[in-house]
Amino acid sequence: MKKGIFSVIILLGCAVFSGCVKTSPTVFTINPSLTATIGTYDFISSKTVPSTIYSQHSNLDTGTTLIITGYTSDPVSPRDRIVLSVTKYTGATNTYSIVQGQASATYYHGSTVSPAAGGIVSIQKVTTTTITGYFSFNTIDNIAVTNGLFTVGLP
Repeated sequence: MKKGIFSVIILLGCAVFSGCVKTSPTVFTINPSLTATIGTYDFISSKTVPSTIYSQHSNLDTGTTLIITGYTSDPVSPRDRIVLSVTKYTGATNTYSIVQGQASATYYHGSTVSPAAGGIVSIQKVTTTTITGYFSFNTIDNIAVTNGLFTVGLP
């Protein structure tokens, strides 16, 4: 009888303490975003996609290009998007000049394509899961894209 009661106590103790054992890694959720001000319009992306392209041009250049695309959430202009590109991305923080060719940016509004004439793309923080930064540029047709911010997962 004592063995039966002792067995029940052991089983209950195992059931209580087994819930305390961590059996899976912590999952971090990344909420990608890209926002900017275009004139008086607030651009807010509904979908933000990071990607990388690895390029090799003969023996001259080996590099990685980081591309971040933000698609609008505006139902009136569903084809609008902003595409940022950083050439020779190394995975480190840095500020990249559009004028010097270190970065590029393009604003798409409907069927109008407006590439940047000048500005910057800055990567402020790179972690094991995310890339965050800011951007600002003027297009060749004098559209000012300012106060740009982005957060994306690693591509």
